[in-house]
Formats: sequence, C-alpha cells, structure tokens
Amino acid sequence: MSLPQIEADRLLAMPKFFANRVSVVPFPHADAFTTEYPLDGAGNREQFILDLERGNRKRARLKFQTRARKIFILARLDIDGRPHRNPISAPHRPDERLVGTHLHLYHENFADRVAYLPTDLSRFSVPDDRNDVSWLVAFLRFCNVQNVPQIQEEI
Repeated sequence: MSLPQIEADRLLAMPKFFANRVSVVPFPHADAFTTEYPLDGAGNREQFILDLERGNRKRARLKFQTRARKIFILARLDIDGRPHRNPISAPHRPDERLVGTHLHLYHENFADRVAYLPTDLSRFSVPDDRNDVSWLVAFLRFCNVQNVPQIQEEI
C-alpha cells in the first residue's frame, strides 16, 4: 500500500494538535519507554500518531515519529541509532550510509527508507544544545505540531 507523494507532503505540512487536551508530556531521561500520542489534524479530518521511544539496550537511542492513517510513517527522527544506508535508487543521498542522528521522510515507492541528515533540510531547525528534549521540540515543529505541551523530563 502506497501513499501518493503529494498527499504525504500535504499530511506532513498540515497543522497538528495534541488530542485529549494533553498538557504535559512525560519524558523519561534514563529508562526505556514507548509512548503514543494521538494528534488531530486541522479541522479534525485527519488523525495522526506521535510515537516516542527510547531503546532498552542503548539508553541514548531515541526515536520520534509521526504516522498518518495509522500505518504511513511521514517522518522519523533517529537519535544516536544504528547507521542507515539509503536505497541505491533513493531520491536523496542514494546508497549513502548515514551515521548518527538522521531523519527519515516518507517517499512514494520508498516509504520511510530514505534518510536525511537534519542539516540537509532547511525546514528542520537543529537545536543548539542538542539535548533530547530540544530534539523532540525541533521534531514537533518540523511536523507542524501546534501548541506543544510542556515536556517534563523525568529522572
């Protein structure tokens, strides 16, 4: 199942809002965690899911992703994850191996297998301090999430 690129671009650009009046996003600093937050698209026509995950084997590994229609990953930020190699025929950095923090974007016929360095994308504001919460806020802004609630780091 594929999503036309024009539709994927529209969905990523659409303003999104935390559903259920979320006022605080707990963010464990050291423990492994997996959390889903429902997001509403502008006008409530579209539903999205924000996934936040910290791996249990390597505490530093973080994944933030925004999904549309439950199954289409529009954007995923991998922080300190495993290296990624783009497909040979990828529209960006074909067959290149990306090490360190990278951002996967949906591409028709590739799904989320095409990755970018955050600095490759003018729309992505790389945080100066590069701490986990700053990366999350930058990712939410990139995904056009409005009225970002307080992110509360938990020790």
